Amino acid sequence: MSENRRIVRAAGLVGFYTLISRIAGLVRDAVIGYHFGTGMAADAFFVAFRIPNLLRRFVAEGAMSVAFVPVFTDYFTNRSRRAVGEAASALASLMVVALLALSLAGIILAPWLTAFFAPGFVKAPEKFALTVSLTRWVFPYVLLVSLAALCAGILNSVRHFAAPAISPIVLNLAMIGATVGLCPRLQEPVRGLAYGVLIGGVLQLGLQIPPLLWHGVSVVPRWDPRHEAVRRSLGLMGPMVFGAAVYQINLMISTMLASVLPSGSVSYIWYADRVFEFPLGIFAMALGTAALPSFAAQAGRGAHDELRQSLSFAVRVNNCIVLPATVGLISLSTPIVSVLFQRGVFGAQEVRLTANALCAFALGLWPVSLVRLLIPAFYAVEDARTPVVAAAAAFLANCVFSLLLMGPVDGPGDSPFAAAIAAATQVTSLADLRHVGLALATSLSATVNLVLLAVALRRRIGAWGGSEVRRSFLRSAVASLVMIAPVHYLAALADWTQPGATLLHAGILAVAVTAGVGTYVAMILTLGGEELRWLTAARDRLRMGGHDRHNGRG
Repeated sequence: MSENRRIVRAAGLVGFYTLISRIAGLVRDAVIGYHFGTGMAADAFFVAFRIPNLLRRFVAEGAMSVAFVPVFTDYFTNRSRRAVGEAASALASLMVVALLALSLAGIILAPWLTAFFAPGFVKAPEKFALTVSLTRWVFPYVLLVSLAALCAGILNSVRHFAAPAISPIVLNLAMIGATVGLCPRLQEPVRGLAYGVLIGGVLQLGLQIPPLLWHGVSVVPRWDPRHEAVRRSLGLMGPMVFGAAVYQINLMISTMLASVLPSGSVSYIWYADRVFEFPLGIFAMALGTAALPSFAAQAGRGAHDELRQSLSFAVRVNNCIVLPATVGLISLSTPIVSVLFQRGVFGAQEVRLTANALCAFALGLWPVSLVRLLIPAFYAVEDARTPVVAAAAAFLANCVFSLLLMGPVDGPGDSPFAAAIAAATQVTSLADLRHVGLALATSLSATVNLVLLAVALRRRIGAWGGSEVRRSFLRSAVASLVMIAPVHYLAALADWTQPGATLLHAGILAVAVTAGVGTYVAMILTLGGEELRWLTAARDRLRMGGHDRHNGRG
C-alpha cells in the first residue's frame, strides 16, 4: 500500500472520530454557555481550565505524542515486544514522578499563576479567588492526560489510531454529564465543571489500556531514567514543547490580555476558539497525526524523495478542505454562533461579539493547519531546532500584533502585569479592536510561523511544493470564493438575533452549509484535481469499518 493511501486512510479514521469529538465538544460548550453564559463563573473556569489545558496541548497533541512516534516506530520495527514494554514502562514511570511534582507545584502556585495569566482578575477579589480554587482542582488533569498521551504515541507508532482519537470524546461527555447532572446540585455550581474534567481524564487514560495490551505492550513500574528510549524521547520532546504548541501559547497570551478588557472578553475568545478548533481538529490534526508515522518511516530509510511527495500530497489535501472551511466560517460566523450558543443567558450581544472573534480566528485556519502539517516533517528528519526558532518568532509577533490591535486600556487593580500591559497599549495601539484584535493577532502570528517553516523545510529536504501545490491552492481558493454567493443568500433569510428559533435557524444553517459544500464540490470537479478522489477513498474506508481487517489495526 502506498504511503499516500496510508495517510489518507488513517486521516479519514482519525478525522471521523475527531468529528464526533468536536461535535461533542460543541455540545459541551453549548451546555456550558446555557448554564453559565459569559459571566464571572464562566470567565473563571475558562481561565482555570486554560492553564492546565495549555499543558495538555503540549503533551497530548504536541510534544509527547509527536516525540514518542519516531522512537517507538523504531522499537516496533527493530526490537522485541519485551523491549517495547520496557521502554514504555521506563517512560511512564519517569513521567508519573515528574508530573506529580508539576501538579503539586501547580496547586501550590495557583494564586500566582492566576495573577500572571489573568492579571485583570486581580481587581475583582471574588472572581480571582474562584479562579484560583478551580485551577487547583483541574491541575491534576495534566498527569492523567499526559499518561494518556504516552499510550497514544505508542499506539500511533503501530498505526492504531482509533483509541487515541476516541479519547477526547469521553472528556467532553464527562464535562457534559457534570454540567447537567452535577453542577445544579452544588452550592457553587461551576465547581462541577472541574470535577467533570478530572473524571474525563481518568476515562481518557483507561481507554488506552486495552489496545496496548492487545498489541502486547504491558506498562508496569520501571525506574530507569537512563533508558535509551527515555533519552531519545526527552531529547526530541524538549524543543517540541515550544515548537508544536506555539498556537496554544499565543491563545494563552490572548486570554491574559483579554482579562484586562471588558468583562466577557475571555469568554468571547474561548467560545470563538472552540468553533475554530472544530475544522482544525478534524482535518489538520488528523492529517498531521496520520502523516507522522509515514514521514518517520520514509526519513528513517533516507527516502527524501518519497517524503517530499507525501508532504506535497498532504498539503494539497489540506488545501482542498481547509480553504473552503475558512470561507465558510467567515461567511456563516453569526449563524454558527447563534445556533450553537444563543440560549439561556447567552444573548444576541454575546453572539455578535463572539462571531466577530470567530471571523478573526478563521483567517488563521489555513496557516495554522499547514504549520501542524509541516512540523511533523521536521521531527521525522530529527530537526527539532527549526520549529523552535520559528515558534519563537511567531510568539514575539503575536505579542506585538496583540498590543497593536487590542486598543489602549487602563491599568486595573494592583496587578503589576495589568499595569505593564496597560502602559504598553497606550504607546503601541494602532487599532482599537479589543478582543477581536487579539484573535486577529493569533492568525497573523500563525502566518509568520508558516512562512518561516516553509522556507526552512525547503532548505532542509529540497523543493517539496512546486506547481502542484500552487495549482491546488488556486483551485480551492477560486471554488471557495464562488460558494460565498449562495451561502450569503441563504443566511440572509433568517434574523439570527432572534432568540427561541433554534430549530428554524439550525435548518437554515444546514441548508446554507449544504449549498456551500455542493457549490464548492461542483467547482472543484469543474476545475480538476485529484484531491477529491483521495478524500472519497477515505470516506469509503470509513464505510468499511474504519480499520484494517488484515492486520487488526485501528
